[in-house]
Amino acid sequence: MSTSSLFERSPFLKVIAGIENFDAESIRAVATAADGVADAIDLSADEAAVRWVKAHTGLSVFVSSLDPALLAQAVEWGTDWVELGNFQPIYDRGALINPTMVMDWTRQLQLLVQGRARICVTIPGILSVAEQVELARQIQAAGADLIQVENISGDLSHVAPIQAAVEIPVMLSGRLTRDNLSTALQTGAEGYGVGNAVRQAGDVDAMRAYINTMQQQLGRVAAQA
Repeated sequence: MSTSSLFERSPFLKVIAGIENFDAESIRAVATAADGVADAIDLSADEAAVRWVKAHTGLSVFVSSLDPALLAQAVEWGTDWVELGNFQPIYDRGALINPTMVMDWTRQLQLLVQGRARICVTIPGILSVAEQVELARQIQAAGADLIQVENISGDLSHVAPIQAAVEIPVMLSGRLTRDNLSTALQTGAEGYGVGNAVRQAGDVDAMRAYINTMQQQLGRVAAQA
């Protein structure tokens, strides 16, 4: 699926191979399972993985990192999207993340990419709702094309205020499964990112079946729109 057509199917589904997953066999298995079912795949900053997925699938490709320079390099590999996020490795280290850091990275990324790829920026879910809403406005003003919001606890009350504050699409990611997706869909987000649940489903066929179940749920929502 081309970058421009990603938003043509709403809501869209992004499968996350893992920001810290550099295992070629694992990445190719996830990509193979997602191809033709999901709309996009989120990869680590791995040149070989990006080039393989672009050559062998029709998926829109996101590359995720917290390093703007590395994301800019990924544009040369052919990625469609550069994504600042996710922040789980920071959370796991007990380190702090604040709006100033996110905006500094966003502005650096915008300068480095200069329109050669589309930009997605993740809002840290550990911030207060008011902070997330204000950060969303700043991210949009900085020229991002898509905002990713985090589901950390299952409380999704922050999604609607963020959507109301911006005009660019909002994608919800984190802790999503085929069992709780129906609840997440009630937020009305334009996109959904799923990772662990797919990767833990089993082999390629099992992952593909899992992704297909989730895409069917999204399809029912689209049909009712």
